[in-house]
Amino acid sequence: MTLHILKSDDGDTIERTDLSIFEGGRVWARSLTGASSAHMNVSVVQFGPGGRAGWHRHTSDQVLYVVAGIGKVGDREGEHVISAGDCAVVPAGEDHWHGAHDTGSPMSHLSIMQTGAETTLLDS
Repeated sequence: MTLHILKSDDGDTIERTDLSIFEGGRVWARSLTGASSAHMNVSVVQFGPGGRAGWHRHTSDQVLYVVAGIGKVGDREGEHVISAGDCAVVPAGEDHWHGAHDTGSPMSHLSIMQTGAETTLLDS
């Protein structure tokens, strides 16, 4: 494998609102790694106001780095407001959700996980 550069106008941002994991508003995602990394998957996920991922868990750790806006991330212990520059680290197997939710603001974050990680949707 060699160095891979993804230019700002490369790749597609795809609306993901209809995926069963998302609720409450519109959601878009763009892969930043695609098939160029055998070990990590990095995507930028954009949540419109009210949009969020429902309760779920992953088989790998997930790093959420907020690049714009105001959002929330929650686990079974509670929820936290997050904004540009904040980083949440969700351990593998942790029940959680994240997105713009009820902040009235859109929010975009990087999602960083191990390639091949599986996601399980949960009931609230």
